[in-house]
Formats: sequence, C-alpha cells, structure tokens
Amino acid sequence: MINLNSDIRLTDELERQLMNEAIEEQNRFKPGVALKNLFVKLGGSAQKSSGAKTVGTKHAESAA
Repeated sequence: MINLNSDIRLTDELERQLMNEAIEEQNRFKPGVALKNLFVKLGGSAQKSSGAKTVGTKHAESAA
C-alpha cells in the first residue's frame, strides 16, 4: 500500500496500534477491581466455611 498523505494511516498500522492499546489496557493494574474481587472471594469462602445460610427478606421474621 502506498501512503498518499502523511495524515492518513495505513490500515495495518492502525490495527497494530489498536491491538497494542487493548493489550496495555488489559494488563493495566486496577486496584478497585482487585479489592472488589478479593472481598467477593473472601466473602464466598467465609460463607462456605461457616455453613451459615443467608435468609431472604420474605422469610425473615419481624421483631415488632
């Protein structure tokens, strides 16, 4: 392919740039997401180990 204008990128070059940006975004560390996943993991393992079952609001008895 011939580059006719310096402002116009070749399709392959644009595809390479987009792929590099997607890979960088995927590998970027996100502390908020990591903390959320940790708490979900800890919460799930705590429920399994304690054997406690959660009660839905429809089945819970009122103290009033």
